[in-house]
Formats: sequence, C-alpha cells, structure tokens
Amino acid sequence: MIVILLAVIAAIGWGAADYFGGDASRADTPVFVIVAVTEFLGTLAVVPVLLARGTLPPDSPRLLFSVLAGVAVTVELGLIYRAISLGNAFVSAPVGALGTAIAVGVGLIGGDPLSVTVAAGLVLAVVGGGASAWVSPKANASTTGSQTTGSSTTGLPGSGAWRTAATCVAAAVAVAVMLSSLHAAGQVDPYWATGIEHLSTTVSAGIAALIGTRGRLRQHLPGRPELPKLGLVALLGAGGDLAYTTASGSGALTIVSAISSLYPIPTITLGLLLAGQRATRTQSFGIALALLGAAILGTVTH
Repeated sequence: MIVILLAVIAAIGWGAADYFGGDASRADTPVFVIVAVTEFLGTLAVVPVLLARGTLPPDSPRLLFSVLAGVAVTVELGLIYRAISLGNAFVSAPVGALGTAIAVGVGLIGGDPLSVTVAAGLVLAVVGGGASAWVSPKANASTTGSQTTGSSTTGLPGSGAWRTAATCVAAAVAVAVMLSSLHAAGQVDPYWATGIEHLSTTVSAGIAALIGTRGRLRQHLPGRPELPKLGLVALLGAGGDLAYTTASGSGALTIVSAISSLYPIPTITLGLLLAGQRATRTQSFGIALALLGAAILGTVTH
C-alpha cells in the first residue's frame, strides 16, 4: 500500500507540474528555458535533503540511469509544455498511456509476469492513447483557435494528425525511458537518483535553450513575476520524482509506472477547471480508454 500511495503522489505531483509548467510557457519565455529554470530550482530543493542525509552517492553504475532519465525528461517536458501552452492539456492522456504501455513492456522483458489483466490494460492504453492523439488537431481547431492570436497555430507543434501522432509517440517514448531509468536508479538510492536526474535535466535543457536562443539565453530568462509559479512547478516535480523513485525501491516497474502514469488526470482536471478547456466526444472516449488501461495495469499484483 505504501508503494501504491507513493506512486499516486508521484502522479499528482507530475500532473500538476505539467499543467503549471505549460501554463508558464504561454509567456514569451521559450519552452526549454522554462524547463531548465524549473529543473534548476528543483535541484536546489533536493540539495538540502541530500545534505541532511549526509551520505555519498552509492558506488553503483545503475545510478547513472538517472542521467539518461534527465535527458528523457527534457524531451518529454519540452513537448508537453509546448502542447499545453497552445491549449491542449488533453495531449498528456495519450502520452501518459502510451508511455505506460512501453514502460510496462520493458518490465515484462525484465521478468515481470504477463497476465490477462496486464494484456488488457496494455491494449486499452495503446488504443485509447492512439484515438485521443489522432483527434487532437480537430479538437484544438474548435476549442483553442479563439485563444490564439497573431498565429495560425491551433494545436500541437506543427500541423496535421500525423504530426500530432508523431509528437505524442516521441513524448511517450521519452516518458517510458524516464520511468524505466528512474526505476532502475531508484532501487539504488531514491534521493541521489532524484538529485542526479534533476541536474541532468537542468544541463540538457539548458543546452537546448542555449541553442534555441542562439546564445542569447540571458535575454530570455523569466522575470521575477514568473518565479513563484516556476518555483511551484519545481517543488511539485521534485516531489513527484522523489515519490516515484522511493516507490521504485520495492515496487515492480509494471505497477509503479502504471499508477504514476495516471498523472494526466490532474493535468486534465486543472485544464478543465482553470482554463475551461473542452474535449470532443471522440477525444473524451479515447482519453477514458487510455486512463482505464493505465488504471487496470495499476491493479496488477504479484
């Protein structure tokens, strides 16, 4: 039960952080700058915890998976924040579901047992994720077009259903890499795994931001009014990461990743409550299938 509770806390932290991080990206600040700043603040939040523990990093090569997880987080957050900033909080549903399916597949390859329940959850996650991703451009054209001025962009980066689907798949693969890598590193030391992952994300996102701003990063840094929201994103993200890596210490990848990947629920809920976003009937059905698949995977016991 402790493992399940920690995974639920991770889902809440990640989901809320995704929404507020994407909302912060609506400003003129580039997406990767937002990612780099929030992850840097998250690193600062983890440092006192590491100092209080007073232990050095374990001498285990598996801890290096945290570095890979950090790079994956940069890719995933870059895509998710961009989508949410354009008014599509619903994209987190297919990404979370497909990411879960891939991560569970990794767990099965690693030795976690396959059952009828697991198979059903995987099918629902993949079918639901694909359906909700496919209809996103049409949904955005009707629900977010009035919110976008001075631009023809009404959906995810790029245009067309294929571009949307490719974006979702890319983000889902990044989610799967993050979930699998953090799970492996968390079994060594959840605190150091979280700290290293945040540092890796800070560096990789910082490099991406530097390239994206053509070396003029300082001119694009967020102003003081944005810092409280970015600080909230940092704390939520760091808390979610720490809860996930701690759960990974004694939970199977199939279970922990499935439950924590229900993070689209708080993201979508915040989008509905705070931004008045609405999904089409088909999109809602796809989202429901995706989340049901992830929930079924979360009920699996060994």
